Amino acid sequence: MASTLTVDTIVGATTAANVKLPAGTVLQTQTFQGYNGDGTHTSFSVSSTTYGATAAAVSITPKYSSSKILVTFHGQGFYQDGVVANSVKMALYKSVAGASFAGVSGLPSGQVGRHIGYMNNANSTTLHQCSFQHLDSPATTSALVYKIYLARLNSSSGYGRILANPDDSFSITAQEISQ
Repeated sequence: MASTLTVDTIVGATTAANVKLPAGTVLQTQTFQGYNGDGTHTSFSVSSTTYGATAAAVSITPKYSSSKILVTFHGQGFYQDGVVANSVKMALYKSVAGASFAGVSGLPSGQVGRHIGYMNNANSTTLHQCSFQHLDSPATTSALVYKIYLARLNSSSGYGRILANPDDSFSITAQEISQ
């Protein structure tokens, strides 16, 4: 025999915040999208091997300190300018409660991609897309901001870029997952 449970509101015994949901439940999703030409975002060029912040960022405030945060990114227009052994590297940085940004723990200096657009030819340029997912364990209920940082892989001449062309786009999403 099948049963149906229909409710309008679930309230905890002492407070609604105490309702425990099954592990793996997505509690909230925050996303930010942009494209080169939307009036806010333009290409971001980097010629240094030191990471620099892009405009690709998403904010989320976890409900529970035990939650995990799944960060997903997809970006277009990763460009390298045809210098031998040049490529773009990408990192995920995080700010907790308005503090300074730092590489997300569990990743080497926050790095999520190292050879985006790598070419071993000085006469060619390349244009690529890049995606990643990272499951973070922030152990906080303070506001979090996840941001994409870029740098060049090698210290020779040249530069790398994201959103190289008009209408190249990016999206970054953070999902709180109960544990």
